[in-house]
Amino acid sequence: MVEFERNGIATVTLTSEGFETDARATAKAFGLKQIALGVLATPLTNLSPENVHREINARIDGIIDGLTKDVPVTEEKPPAKSLRFEGRDLLAAAEEMGRIFLRNGWGDGFPLIPPTAEKVEWMLTGTSLSPETIVTVLEPGMGNATVEKIAINAVMAGCLPEHMPVLVAAVKGMSDPRFRLRAVAVSTGPHTPVLIINGPIAKELNINSGRAALGPGAPSFANTVIGRAIRLILMNVGHAWVGELDMDTIGSPNKYSMCFAENEEKNPWEPLNVEMGFSQGTSTVTVFGVESQMEVLDLRSYTPEHILQSYAGTANSAGASSVGAWLQGNRRYHNFLLLAPEHAKIIGDHGWSKKDAQEFLYHNARIEWRYLKYGNSVDPERLILPWKWLLEAPEDTLLPIVGAPDWFHLVVVGGPTGKSSYLTGLGEPVTVEITK
Repeated sequence: MVEFERNGIATVTLTSEGFETDARATAKAFGLKQIALGVLATPLTNLSPENVHREINARIDGIIDGLTKDVPVTEEKPPAKSLRFEGRDLLAAAEEMGRIFLRNGWGDGFPLIPPTAEKVEWMLTGTSLSPETIVTVLEPGMGNATVEKIAINAVMAGCLPEHMPVLVAAVKGMSDPRFRLRAVAVSTGPHTPVLIINGPIAKELNINSGRAALGPGAPSFANTVIGRAIRLILMNVGHAWVGELDMDTIGSPNKYSMCFAENEEKNPWEPLNVEMGFSQGTSTVTVFGVESQMEVLDLRSYTPEHILQSYAGTANSAGASSVGAWLQGNRRYHNFLLLAPEHAKIIGDHGWSKKDAQEFLYHNARIEWRYLKYGNSVDPERLILPWKWLLEAPEDTLLPIVGAPDWFHLVVVGGPTGKSSYLTGLGEPVTVEITK
């Protein structure tokens, strides 16, 4: 639509009720100040072809108007550079700030630390970068992610200055095209970034890699505030505000904060950052777009095959968008195994490498074609040419859930007992060195 309009060809964007704000915000992000909308009463999902045609025909007059009549340009006032809040005391003023920030979509629902000039200046002491430095242009709203804006959101989240290098590196990583930030940020699914920290900085900052590494509690203080800052940065710099560009249907508590360190001491293999091409001992952050988190409960198995079979049985979920998406060719959806140390030790003690485990999962995490054919993961009409034969294949044909063994990533994290997690994903993980 944007490209047509820029070339002088009139368009109408079809959307459904509840998504009008999203459509206008998206157009604005791509440089259009005006947009003709055809608003449908029903989302064009879970509808038969007949009902789709009926819905479009009912709106055809509005579509014609959008193509033939001028659309008014919406003029916006520039935002204020600073805001002042008053109350009977500092606490009352802070509470008033919180109410207004939340009303404007700038908060995550939890109390915010006021980002005063003094607090922001204090946060900036954690980095050698200039406040005006633009780290990246952050999707989906194409906001300039300056060091100062990162610091402002870090203050609100409760971060310490020493957390700044992690946040700067994470923002860089999320802007890598492989991460697919726009899809993670605006999806109607519960997608969110997860940050995985490796190297000496994890201990320096007391980032939890053991029990309850994904929180809550005092051991996960750094995990919590760093993850929370990333959410606020996505909202206030990337403009992924709920109901405007973030169109999540139900949501997930993972979206408040998701950050942990790998338990390298309990890892029988090379750590994640080495797998991703960095040298041992380099401090890094790996960012990955998570869709959902599922527990892998296995307290009985004592062989790699049986433990990994529990993962394979968890991974082949027809409801996960990563399952079978590779059949459409342009979707590289990776997944993460968060291995409890006990599970990792058993697999490693038997001489299995990460590659061995990945190969096992690839060949055992299989799903019947029927679940993809009639579900949402795969559109049969978009099958890439080498897989068109599936259109005539028996519905009980077993297929791998991912495109290659190395689309499964193994990370060791957590405390005692054999309870692990499996993260379904969107896009590929990206690792960035953390520099101070």
